[in-house]
Amino acid sequence: MTGRKVYLQSKERILNSIHDIVELLNGKHANTGAKDGIIGARLSMYGHRWEMLFCVKDIGENCCIVAVEIRGERSDRRKEIKSAFALLDYMLVIGAEIEFDENEL
Repeated sequence: MTGRKVYLQSKERILNSIHDIVELLNGKHANTGAKDGIIGARLSMYGHRWEMLFCVKDIGENCCIVAVEIRGERSDRRKEIKSAFALLDYMLVIGAEIEFDENEL
């Protein structure tokens, strides 16, 4: 199963974020052709093993289409794809700064 989404970000920024996601999930890089916009990762959790494949295609004007494909033993692939995009969305937030309140409660 594959999901797709358009991002108003550069290909390089998206690829860097995807590499961070793979590290965050303790994945092993596989099928990686980052130069071509393809990053694959082998993942395992709770006795299940699966692959997550990211394909990033530059469509110009600092826009990219990102496709996420899940292969393997995951029964709810739609949920895994949504989770991958949620992580990517979170990592690509621009200009969101932390505000600190110096007053102790």
